[in-house]
Amino acid sequence: MTLDLITIGSCTLDCIIQIKDILRFELFDKDVVKKYTAIEYSRKLNVDGVRFVPGGSAANIAANCAMLGLKSTYIGIIGNDFSANICLDDLGKRGVDLSNMIQTDEDNTALSVILRTDWGKDRSILAYKGANNLLNPSDVKEELFENIKAFAWTSLTSENGCRAIEKAITLTKDNNSKIYAAPSMSIIKNNPKWAEILISNSDIVSLNKEEAKEFTGEHDTLHMIHHFLDLGLDLISITDGPNGSIISDGKQIINSSVYQGDVEDTTGAGDAFLAGILISNLNNFDLEKTSKMATAMSFLECKEIGVREGLPNSLQELEHFINNNVIKQVISKIV
Repeated sequence: MTLDLITIGSCTLDCIIQIKDILRFELFDKDVVKKYTAIEYSRKLNVDGVRFVPGGSAANIAANCAMLGLKSTYIGIIGNDFSANICLDDLGKRGVDLSNMIQTDEDNTALSVILRTDWGKDRSILAYKGANNLLNPSDVKEELFENIKAFAWTSLTSENGCRAIEKAITLTKDNNSKIYAAPSMSIIKNNPKWAEILISNSDIVSLNKEEAKEFTGEHDTLHMIHHFLDLGLDLISITDGPNGSIISDGKQIINSSVYQGDVEDTTGAGDAFLAGILISNLNNFDLEKTSKMATAMSFLECKEIGVREGLPNSLQELEHFINNNVIKQVISKIV
């Protein structure tokens, strides 16, 4: 099969725990407010609900884009366990090619425990990378990259995993295709050397404001954008939760609000946003429409609990949504 999109990064089973019997506190350090979720030492807490849903950034992007009509595959390693079965079933159901997923007894499928509380729609995550970090450059096959349209990578933190992404970037460039980066705080904090290498060799980067601040060392969004432009990026996307997003191509900036409606779960919102950018870029949509498409994907994903839920099943369905719903956009030239 000739592929449109290849993704490398995490494939994870998310365990979503709804909990009320938990503490929250804030620490103030000059102008910075840090919020914490806390469990009282040596206490047994009651849980109000548990759901197991497939996730992982790279797997999410492959699934989201497959639902929009792209021939997508995910390259990665999972375990031989019940988690793997759930992940494989869901990806297959959404049209992702599974032939490049490797199963191993060496480690378990990656697992994330997501704590959801009644305080707000944000959440705390405990992430175990597991088999994700067993990926090697030899698992990235050169022939897969012939005629692809795009490659998207998300965070792996092991040396071999980062080298596998680097190899995929090289193969994508050799085929004159676009490279999309969705680095998480995990690689930015735990492997900054590789974060710099991989981001600077990509064409498009999409991350949230906290991640952009950590990576660039800048506090102002415009300075963050200039930092990425200086690295050679063609398109920069910085999301900021309910405050909306900024997209820039180095010539202009589109500052977009969010669509109005109930939000149930923000897990996977950034992956959906990147999928909206990717599908727009491949269809040569202008920056204004790209921002709308990405914002819509993120909003629709947040309307239901779990990742990959609530998303459109076609590009036409997504376009119908943005044509019938309004967001505020401020367009300015970059200086």
